[in-house]
This record gives sequence, structure tokens and C-alpha cells, in this order.
Amino acid sequence: MKKLFTLAAMAVALGLPIYAQQPPPAPKNLKVLPANADIRATMQLFTAALGVKCDYCHVQGDFASDMNPRKETARKMIAMVKQIDTFFPSVSGAFPAGYREVDCMTCHRGNAKTEIKAAKHFQNFGDIQPGFNPPKEPATNLKVLPADTLVHGAGSIMEGFRDALGVDCTFCHGGIHPRGPGFETDVNPRKDIARKMIELTRMINTHFPNTGVYPVGARSVDCNTCHRGDPHPLSLGNKNFDPSATAK
Repeated sequence: MKKLFTLAAMAVALGLPIYAQQPPPAPKNLKVLPANADIRATMQLFTAALGVKCDYCHVQGDFASDMNPRKETARKMIAMVKQIDTFFPSVSGAFPAGYREVDCMTCHRGNAKTEIKAAKHFQNFGDIQPGFNPPKEPATNLKVLPADTLVHGAGSIMEGFRDALGVDCTFCHGGIHPRGPGFETDVNPRKDIARKMIELTRMINTHFPNTGVYPVGARSVDCNTCHRGDPHPLSLGNKNFDPSATAK
């Protein structure tokens, strides 16, 4: 028995060089990712964000192949993220390097298909009071929205903003008229940020066919796609992972 154990140990020892982990092969057919990118980490970001496996976009056994049409879609999404980055001064580095406010996780949240409409309707303290009926003032000082945009009431664009971010109107506006500055003023800096986000939403939707010019027409991406009831959208770098679920 001792002799057999010794022979087995020698076989294992001799076999170690054969079974030692080899470095992964250099990536091939990169068209939008830099050659020095950490491809393994980048692909892990994609699979975690979409909740899919590698063969969702790749041909199993030949990852360099372009036969799977989703691979080209992924390239377009990478180019889109790079464009999105230009809207945020806090972003550093060219995707996938550095920090960014928006990445694949922001829109996908573990699903290949993104969401548009908020699951919950936001109501503040005033909204739930019996008989509450705030005045519907006509829109003024519109700079990026069409002049005839429905800004108040059910189905309005401002209702969509509130539902998407989970905030009251005064989050972006100056105050509640007439006790303070009217909604038309630009005293709150978040209002200008909202205008930039409207322009960003328009730009993102140009990457998808058959979309209108926000807020008119169909769209593939809306405020809720990124925000999901939170003023600050989630990204993979800012997601809190459960160690027990991620430990190997």
C-alpha cells in the first residue's frame, strides 16, 4: 500500500507541469476594445450585467468568430458607452478602463432586455392628501423640450422623471410656487443636469432603429432604464456584491 501511495505521489508530481494552469491566449479580432484591455475582466462585466454566458454573444469554441450577430451588437454597445462617458466629467479612462457613471450594469441589471417604464408610481406627501390638486401651470423656459410638451399630470414627462428617479419635482426645480421661486427658474443646478440627460437619452436612442426624438415617439431607452427609482444610477463599480454569493 505504501509503495502504491509513493508511486501515485510521484505520478502527480511528474504530472504537475502538464496540468499547470496556462496563461489565456491573446485575444483575437478586437475591433473596439484596446489590445491591452483586460479581456477576461471585461467579459465578466458583460456576463454579470446581462445575466448570460459567453456563448450568448460568442460562437462556442471559437470566440474570435463573428458568426454570432450579437457580437456585433455588443461592439455597438461598447461604442455607445464610450459616447455616454462624454456626458460625465467624473469619468476617467477609455472604456473599459477607469471609472464611469454608466456601464452595462446600469441599463441591464442582470437581464439581456432592458426596462423602460418604472414599476412604481412616485407620490410625495402632498400627492396622498385628500383632495390634493396642484395647479397645472403652462410650461415655460423650455430649452431642450418642444414647446408643446405635456409637462404636468398623468402621462406627462415630469411624471416620468419623478417615477424614474423616485424624487419630488423640487429635486430639480427651484421651489413650490408661490412660496418660492417658480418651476420656470434655473436656480437649481440639477435642472441643467436634467436637460443634459434629455440630450443624452436622445443620443442613446439613435443607436436603436425606429425610435423618435425624445420625448416624442417610441424609444428603447428611457430615464427609468438607468435610474430604476434612484437619483444615482447603479454601475458595476458601485454595486455592492454579497461576498457569500461571489466567493469561489
